[in-house]
Amino acid sequence: MAFPASSSHQNEIKEKGYASTFENQVVFLTGSTGSLGGCLLYKLALQLPTRKIFVLVRGSGQVAEEKWRRLMPDHTTAILGTNKVHFVVGDMKKPSFGIESSDLQLLREEVTLVIHAAAQISLDSDFREAIEDNCLPSLELAGIASRFHRLKLFVQLSTAYANSFLPDGHVGERLYSVSDEDPEEELSSILESGSSPHTDRFSSRYAQAKYLMERLLLKRFPLLPLLLVRPTIFGGAMRDPYPIYGPENSTPMTKFARFYLSDPGTQVWHATPGSKSGTNILDEIPVDFVANATLLHAAAKTMGVVHVGAQLYVPLTFDDYLRIVDSHAPPEMKKDLPTIVFTEDQNAPQAILAELVKAGTRNWHFDCGRSYWLKQIGGPLSLQACKHDADRLNSMRMMDIYRRHKERMARL
Repeated sequence: MAFPASSSHQNEIKEKGYASTFENQVVFLTGSTGSLGGCLLYKLALQLPTRKIFVLVRGSGQVAEEKWRRLMPDHTTAILGTNKVHFVVGDMKKPSFGIESSDLQLLREEVTLVIHAAAQISLDSDFREAIEDNCLPSLELAGIASRFHRLKLFVQLSTAYANSFLPDGHVGERLYSVSDEDPEEELSSILESGSSPHTDRFSSRYAQAKYLMERLLLKRFPLLPLLLVRPTIFGGAMRDPYPIYGPENSTPMTKFARFYLSDPGTQVWHATPGSKSGTNILDEIPVDFVANATLLHAAAKTMGVVHVGAQLYVPLTFDDYLRIVDSHAPPEMKKDLPTIVFTEDQNAPQAILAELVKAGTRNWHFDCGRSYWLKQIGGPLSLQACKHDADRLNSMRMMDIYRRHKERMARL
């Protein structure tokens, strides 16, 4: 499927900057109490001259504010003080998100940019639940947004692992098909039976739900100005709102380290095919870089599919991450670190953690070619970083991980 080129908008942003493109933007944002959504809110409110931000909340604005204060304790007052944030009460599992008709009318008249960042990321969720959380709400919101009179772009956050059924190697910024089955028929079958014959080919049910969501969006809403942003693994923030920002459960590598350290015995992992250890790229990128890339592509009115991954940051292998964990261990904890044994036998039983994190031993190379131009952009949406920056960030996060681990062990 071909998508309109955005080179003229890219050149304009390179020459004139991106701030002016947000001066008249009225944004409808979902997922603002999550890691990426909170970072997007911070940037839209405090770093960009955004005109207005409608934020979808469930329950009340007060509940959202309390979550923001836990997530961004030093920034929430400033965000609210901009008077840009307007709460829209709703529920993503209801028709029209349960939004009051008066609010829907306001959105129809004012919103120019939709960013759907809400998700429920769970590697072991029930499949029907994964579809209800990460596929159906996107379709409902696309239907709502299709009636927005001033809409310029609909940004849907997906995942690079929507294509985790592919073999190791290059993964392009395009659609791939796991089968010839019509996505509507596949959705009906899943909702009826709660299962799919293709599930074992994906890294998680979450990834498969996103795969189906992408295909259904494009089939049902062919005229929607759609941008599918596929991040790889979220890491703690490099800079904004503050270094290593991000809830533990929304930062997979932090969560991984927690489980890894909790199993101090011998762990068997499959080696990267063709190798004797974990030489595969474990693709991670700071969450604020994902937010920056999303907003820069929105400014450029990019449509189609873009990957946001380690090609735009600093690629690290599984071996690299194991060295980072080991090198930052406090002396008194080194004796309790797990012993990793890599096996070249891809059929050998693995550690429980290895079976859960199916992407851990795979070696996809996610092409980020449509975003290379972003590396030329400076300012608060910059993606510029070097290995020194990554080393410093990883040092900070490992010290935080070990501190939390010691506190957990002391409570046991």
